[in-house]
Amino acid sequence: MKTLIISRTSEEARRRFQSRQMARLGLDYQFLDAFEARDLSDAECQKAADGWPSPTLRQDIACFTSHRMAWQTVVERREKTLILEDDAVLSSDIADAMRIIAARDDDWNCVYDLEFVPLPHSLGKSLLWADAATGFKARRVFQNRLGLAGYIIGPQAAARMLEDTKDYALIDAYFWHRAWLKAFQVEPAPVIQQRFLEERADTPVFLRMANDDSFRPRSKQRKHLLRLWLEGIKARNLLRGAFRSEKRAVEIDKATFSLDPDGSVD
Repeated sequence: MKTLIISRTSEEARRRFQSRQMARLGLDYQFLDAFEARDLSDAECQKAADGWPSPTLRQDIACFTSHRMAWQTVVERREKTLILEDDAVLSSDIADAMRIIAARDDDWNCVYDLEFVPLPHSLGKSLLWADAATGFKARRVFQNRLGLAGYIIGPQAAARMLEDTKDYALIDAYFWHRAWLKAFQVEPAPVIQQRFLEERADTPVFLRMANDDSFRPRSKQRKHLLRLWLEGIKARNLLRGAFRSEKRAVEIDKATFSLDPDGSVD
């Protein structure tokens, strides 16, 4: 399975970190040059903001566009791919999880979330699969699916995502809440953002850039309708997981992650 790393061309330190990390883990990888927020006009930002109820930053739209570029690459390659953001740190045994998923004949709409996010998820009580040799397992995730720093997606699901996301939405929230999507969490999670390895109690789950103006929907009525629509999706997911899920933290073994000097970001 190939790995596609979304990364800005200017982020030389992160690219060096990822190149060392990929070599250390023996992964076949390629950088995808991220879409640059600076290339967006104010008119394009406002158009995007009109379709989302919360404030929208240029970086949000750039992230949205970059992941769509990654999905297009997956469609063209016609194979399951691990997509990473360039601040992702990988466990020493992630190749085992990738090998297991690559060998599975899953439904076309199965997507695997490999990332740890320090917020409770609504996870299925039953397992989709478990591998006794490696300890990895996967179960359905119904709610609180946040983050796109590390996930595996196949070409048909990527094509459907491209069709669904022609208009802007906050990418991680929108991605994980497609009605047709079967999302599965891999545990112990083999991907984590670097900032969550630093063990700071005050590390925020959400980071919002403060050096850019945010754009807001111009129509208050549309804003409220969009908010109701999102609440409806949340209710649907909770109903789907009723009696079949439990709310808890995602399992992770932080001892399998390394931020040693040879692999740390400058």
